[in-house]
Amino acid sequence: MAQLREALVRGATVVDIRPPISSEAVDGKLTFIRGALSAPFDREKGTMPLSALGGLPFDAPLVLHCRSGGRAAKAEALLRDAGYTDVLNGGGPQGPAELWQTLCDERGVHAHVMPTFIQLFDEGNSSTLTYILADEASKEAIIIDPVLEQVERDLAEVEKLGCKLTLALNTHCHADHITGTGSLKAKVPGLRSLISKASGAKADELLTPHQRITWAGGKRSLLVLPTPGHTSGCVSYFESEAGAIFTGDLVLIGGCGRTDFQEGNAALLYDSVQSQVFVLPDDTIIYPAHDYKGRRATTVGEEKRSNPRLTKPKAEFVELMANLSLPYPKKIDEALPANLVCGIVD
Repeated sequence: MAQLREALVRGATVVDIRPPISSEAVDGKLTFIRGALSAPFDREKGTMPLSALGGLPFDAPLVLHCRSGGRAAKAEALLRDAGYTDVLNGGGPQGPAELWQTLCDERGVHAHVMPTFIQLFDEGNSSTLTYILADEASKEAIIIDPVLEQVERDLAEVEKLGCKLTLALNTHCHADHITGTGSLKAKVPGLRSLISKASGAKADELLTPHQRITWAGGKRSLLVLPTPGHTSGCVSYFESEAGAIFTGDLVLIGGCGRTDFQEGNAALLYDSVQSQVFVLPDDTIIYPAHDYKGRRATTVGEEKRSNPRLTKPKAEFVELMANLSLPYPKKIDEALPANLVCGIVD
């Protein structure tokens, strides 16, 4: 315990190696250490994304935690084998009480009610993060930002939950993959698709700013926040009960979406972030539509503090975005026409 406290006083980076999903909750709540990096440990592969550490030097002090400390011990060994020399196991909410209390006392903690929730990753293709939210009482589930190639995977996950998929939402008209919405509709009778009216795309329901999407017999809801900038039709979905927001390509972990196509507008994106996202409580969990370094979640407070783009003054941000010189999106010519018609091309 003394060793852990000393490392934290020295400024150790806390690394949360749990996936930020409901199965990691304790007594229905998922507890986060403030400022912790997200770098989930893969149980099956026995690996974790070293890129999530952001190039920290090998002698940087690191404190790992999971739910009980078991995975953290495996991750500690992995990191030491990779060359990191100052790594400690911080346990977790179900691990040694002294360790976890020390971690909470030194860094602060925030807890979130966590209804049944799954995060899925399109590895090797579009790096899209897809989300399935389920309600145990009604046996309804909804999906956010599905990917065409992963439809069977997503349906299998919904089946494991014993639920029926009722709503399929997109945060915007994607350019890097074809949405799985149309294919899901063909396989799930009664499934309804939703996207913003401003996107210009087809769907069963076209969403308007500040509309509330209700499901699970009206017991669950998402608030539609207008967040244009990456594209003109971007929205974010905010679930106040869980203290979580699904930001699509607007706010990424330590970054933001590009603004050089699909009526993208850097100044508008900046304003969307400041007026719709950064006004939320600092402990609000941000679930983005992409990450390329193995990270899986962040918070409003962390992005307000450390996002290298969105913490700049507006004029500097606009200039930065104008000079990124990014390559042409590989799938845009295929994806955009398909996504404008719910992912189904006749």
